[in-house]
Amino acid sequence: MDRRQFLALACGALVTPGGKAMGQTGPGPAALDAARTYLEGRTVRAIIPSAAGSGTDRSSRLFISALEPLLPRTRFRVENNDRAGGQIGASELWRGRADGTVIGFPRNNLFYAQLMERDTLDFSFSDFTFFGSVTRGHRVLVLGTGSSIDGVEEILAGRRIVLKSADSVTSSHFVEAMLMNALSGSRIRPVPGFSGGSRNMAVISGEVDCQIGSIEAVQPIVESGAGRIVFRLTSDPLPEGLPEVPRLADHLRDPGLEWAVGIIDAAADLGRPFAGPPGMAPEVAAHWTALFEAVVGDAGFREKAFAEEGVVIDPAPAGAIAARLGRLSSLGDGLRDEVDALLGCGRLLAESTEGTCG
Repeated sequence: MDRRQFLALACGALVTPGGKAMGQTGPGPAALDAARTYLEGRTVRAIIPSAAGSGTDRSSRLFISALEPLLPRTRFRVENNDRAGGQIGASELWRGRADGTVIGFPRNNLFYAQLMERDTLDFSFSDFTFFGSVTRGHRVLVLGTGSSIDGVEEILAGRRIVLKSADSVTSSHFVEAMLMNALSGSRIRPVPGFSGGSRNMAVISGEVDCQIGSIEAVQPIVESGAGRIVFRLTSDPLPEGLPEVPRLADHLRDPGLEWAVGIIDAAADLGRPFAGPPGMAPEVAAHWTALFEAVVGDAGFREKAFAEEGVVIDPAPAGAIAARLGRLSSLGDGLRDEVDALLGCGRLLAESTEGTCG
């Protein structure tokens, strides 16, 4: 399958209902003029807590390239920092100046880190100043054609160890592999140490069996013909034209675990957030919100994102992000222990074909 064919399958239309809604209610000229005036002559640090070539990096740089024409007298300094699964870069964003000169794209794996109250997390994911999310996502499993695994049925049977590439044990694709194990009985074993595009290359070369990620993140595997989407971890149907594949919610070893699928859905819904440090003055946040809405509402940007990266722009406003985080916080104090138990189960299943749990 070549690139054109894959992208044609990735979406039936260039503009999703969410994109239309935000485009129709985009900022007026006065709001954009105010943002330009405020940022004129300044240098803006744009922090990408991910490696070059990763899905987060590609979509973030596309967004910044669309921002630059809107701010012709503002300089951008783009910085990649993928250390500790993006936590170091996100920490720099958290500690940045709240005057509008520091922006970034915190990875949604940090949502899992906050959910689990990791000791290494020196910031609160929910307290960033969110301007919106560039696109909400789906989580899929791509099986490499070079793997000896026949299909997803063999993975779900849990009789074999299945290798996947990962950058670190804190990454979303590592955590979601452990959750998939615990929920379905699969035995996926993430192999850490693969950053950025090397995660996909490990599948393409046959070094590992599979990859888990968003559609655009795993796109290089599919378009090269080195793998195919065989499973979806998130509940919503895939975009029209992509193959009908089984979903995790229908393959739970215990129906009582359905709530945990909602955790994966929540992380996917957060998508690719665009944010600033906490404590940003409302008028400064309003400038960046207006710029965000101008970019995601622009047809040229949506077409470029689709054509170059296979990214279907399905933006979420800042209020939707806050609502999602608020709903999760209402699940109760015992949530951490329940998720931690599932992750422990997932690790046990990944260690050998003899391990059992729950």
